[in-house]
This record gives sequence, structure tokens and C-alpha cells, in this order.
Amino acid sequence: MFNLGGTPLISFYGSRSGLLRVQFLGLAMLSALYIGMAQANEAQTAALSRIGFVDIPYLIDRAPQALEAEQRLESEFAPRQAELEEQRNELAALVGKLDDAKLELAEAEIAQLDRESRSLERRIKRSEQDFREELNIQKNNEFKNVRVLVLEAIAEFGKQHDYDLIVSDGVLFANKRIDVTERILESLMRENARLKSAN
Repeated sequence: MFNLGGTPLISFYGSRSGLLRVQFLGLAMLSALYIGMAQANEAQTAALSRIGFVDIPYLIDRAPQALEAEQRLESEFAPRQAELEEQRNELAALVGKLDDAKLELAEAEIAQLDRESRSLERRIKRSEQDFREELNIQKNNEFKNVRVLVLEAIAEFGKQHDYDLIVSDGVLFANKRIDVTERILESLMRENARLKSAN
């Protein structure tokens, strides 16, 4: 039997079950202390976490890569847009001839002008539809590439500046203090300038 200063341990605690209760109580206290320390450590880590917010649509609208993509599309599709405008003017002239009551036209001429104007109108509608479809496909491809660049720039920014979390869509409120959108836009501009100077 173990002794505690001359007093048998079992008799000090009253019985064997009393000793077990004390041991259990000691373990419970140690567990509570450990959990408390772990929670305090987690709270301290959370307090030190760096969180940022990014407005992705804003970045995509203002990134120099997006502006260059828009300019490429405009210059690529400008000739077709001019051709469509020319066809619309031609149609307006034909319709104007048909509507002009002062012109004395034979029935055959009126029928011919009517056929021409309807044919031209159908051709314009097909051309406009083709134009819109091709422009949308090109636009989607260009802006898919820009979106990938923006997402890569955000990830790189987060790594370089030691952020734990950067959020975007679905945020209902973000304090300006954690908004890193402009800083990422600056990094996109620097990268664009670097690529231009390299070429």
C-alpha cells in the first residue's frame, strides 16, 4: 500500500474508488487545460490570418489584357461591320425608291425593286446573325483567356503577400481594408508592360 506522509494513500482518499475519482478529476482538468490552450492558439492564429477580397468583374473590365482583347476584336470585325452598314444603306435606298410617290415606275420595275429589297433584307439578316455568332464565340475565347490570367494573378498575389484566404463572388460585405482588387490590377498592368517590353 502506498503511503502519503505516513498516511496510507487509500485511506487518505477514503477508498480505491475515491482514488480513481481523483485521478479521473485530474485527467479531466488536464484535458480542459489542453483544450483551452488549443482554442486560444486557434483564436490567435485566426487573428493573425490574412484575408483579402477581390472584385473579379472589375478586374476583368479594367485589366489591360482585357482592353487589348477588345481592341483586337474591334479591328478584326470592323471590315465586316462596315460591309453590313453598306448593305443597310443600300436597302434604305431601295426602300426609299419604292416609297417615293413622285417616281413614275412601271409595275415590272416596282416588282423588281421589291424582290431586290426583300432579297437584300434576308441577306442582311443572315449576315448580322453570322456576325453576332462569330463575335460572341471570339469574345468568349478572348475573355476566357483574360479570366485565366486574372485568376492566376490573384493566386500569385496571395502567395507573394502571404494571404491565407482571398474571396470574391458571393461576398455581401468587404471592408476596404481587405480589398486587394486595385493592387492585383496594378500587378496585371506591370505584367502586361513587362511582356510588351520583352517583345
